[in-house]
Amino acid sequence: SPAASAAVAPAAGNFPPGFDPQPFAEQAKRQFLRMQAAYDAADRKALADVMTPAMFTEVSSELANRGAHLPTEVRDLAAQVLEVTTEGNQHWMSVRFTGLLREDGTVLPKEFDEIWNLSKPVDDSSGWLLAGIQQTHALA
Repeated sequence: SPAASAAVAPAAGNFPPGFDPQPFAEQAKRQFLRMQAAYDAADRKALADVMTPAMFTEVSSELANRGAHLPTEVRDLAAQVLEVTTEGNQHWMSVRFTGLLREDGTVLPKEFDEIWNLSKPVDDSSGWLLAGIQQTHALA
């Protein structure tokens, strides 16, 4: 419904001073494509390198339970960094991805719209790790 999608669009621009979201959005798109390819290939090592332990456990369970799987074809992809915050010893970033993809050999691509929540230790002991994914609306 239009009301639901309007409620989802957060006010972008909550960034630390001097933070330029554009290079991060470009990097996020590359990361999205790499992660999708690793997921399609069930490459657990590649996924473990870019996810928090809790997120990796969840995705590993999905991989273990899925049947035959055809690679996902990403037809269109846009990324927008929504906000970056710091809580305690973690930086948090929310990135909204929108676009079109074909999953499991479907004929027509479907629109998708989701927000990825990434975390990174303030001490830089790791890079940005995927901590969670929110679907911003139910896909038809």
